Amino acid sequence: MRYNDIGFVSELSKEMNISESDVEDILVRQGITGLYRRREVTCHDRADNMSGMSVNGQEHVLDGVDSSEEHHRALTGEKLWTAGYILDIIVNFLVYVVHYQLMLWSTSYSISTWHVSLSMAGLASGIFVVGSLVMRLPAGRYIDLVGRRRMFLCGTAVYFLLMLMYGFCSGVASFMLVRFLQGMAFGATSTAASIIAASLIPLKRMGSGIGYYTLGVTMASAVGPFVALGFINAGNFDASLMVCTAMTIVIFVLSLLVKVPERALTKKELADFQGFSLCDFIAKKSVAISLIALVGGVCYSTVLSYLGEYASANGMADFGGRFFFLCFAAASILSRPLIGWLLDNRGGNVVIYPAMMMLIISMLTVAFAVNDYVLLAGGVFLGIGYGSITAACHALALHCSLSRKVGVATSTYFMLLDMGTGVGPYCLGSVVPLLGFSALYIFAALIAVLGFCGYFFSMGRFERFSIERLNRERAIKKRAAMHAAHV
Repeated sequence: MRYNDIGFVSELSKEMNISESDVEDILVRQGITGLYRRREVTCHDRADNMSGMSVNGQEHVLDGVDSSEEHHRALTGEKLWTAGYILDIIVNFLVYVVHYQLMLWSTSYSISTWHVSLSMAGLASGIFVVGSLVMRLPAGRYIDLVGRRRMFLCGTAVYFLLMLMYGFCSGVASFMLVRFLQGMAFGATSTAASIIAASLIPLKRMGSGIGYYTLGVTMASAVGPFVALGFINAGNFDASLMVCTAMTIVIFVLSLLVKVPERALTKKELADFQGFSLCDFIAKKSVAISLIALVGGVCYSTVLSYLGEYASANGMADFGGRFFFLCFAAASILSRPLIGWLLDNRGGNVVIYPAMMMLIISMLTVAFAVNDYVLLAGGVFLGIGYGSITAACHALALHCSLSRKVGVATSTYFMLLDMGTGVGPYCLGSVVPLLGFSALYIFAALIAVLGFCGYFFSMGRFERFSIERLNRERAIKKRAAMHAAHV
């Protein structure tokens, strides 16, 4: 950096509420040295300790910067729709289609095959999410040590092989074991796919890029259950399993074609892997915004889990209940380009506040739905609200992290999102026997209100994601990437 950047460092120090020395350390770790003439000795001493970075500032071994040519082009360029990015979206979409299809299939299959109770069948289905949660944190922590491509390919391969194991399950215990292991493969694959996508998206288009990427997940959440219900209603469990197996073969083949930007670790980072600390597995800077995604996951999961019974109990199953998730998916698809543009060009508050309001309105609309059309309106509001929250929080969680922490930030985000999706139906479901379905969605709306207030008091009022601050922080990462490419 040039010496006229001293004012920028001072300003960043005040905004982030940390010392100028800590800001300097962050920038040095991003591959930028010589920040202060007045701190030359300290800066050089720190540089000496960072894997052989020379004192004269001419030769650097970068700590935490992806120096690959592909990643440099992604960070500093403008092109979003590359072949690798498109293939990664398709792979992730199919991974989630299989996930959602099997979630519904496994419940009905367990009851039909082994005549287990509804709660046991639900456990057999939900243990997949437990496996995913178990795998997310180590996957994010160790992906650059193992290799992004290696983890991606191993994940897709195991995802396919475990599909074949369903046919050998002799009882619900072995079935649950396969579900748990496949959940772990899902966690590794989806985490790796997200990290690869983040490394292929230009910094200036991160909001749009993550928006289109997560749109695949939203579409899968509608396509997967739709396909599963078709097979379940026909009682054709074997055909559903065959379709999922065929999709996992396609997933593995396509994953071989994705060109994955790898990231070389420095000696210091390699030494860090010898220790063990919880902080190594969780990106603290990304937790706050990821908790907003958790709130979205709680609201969405209550609808996903109980809408069928709610619609049936109120005589809206044939039309409102059947087309709810199609309206949800359509609203997400249509709103996503605007959401991405607003996040990239207007900042986080412009997206998060309206999205949280839409989430609250959607829960109240569903709670007080008096006919099919009101219920479908709730699906539209939910598609805009939940779709916007997941896209924006994902992009901002990655933005909060350093380049070397992108894997941990990704796993932190998905861990909290999955936690909300898994805990929501269990915690709020106990309200139904006592107060009914409407009360369930009113409580979900109250949780969304708490999320809205939490965002305002912790991030919104401090302009943490203002476009000015986002652009300044993007400039740091872009300059680091340019520096890495130069070295």
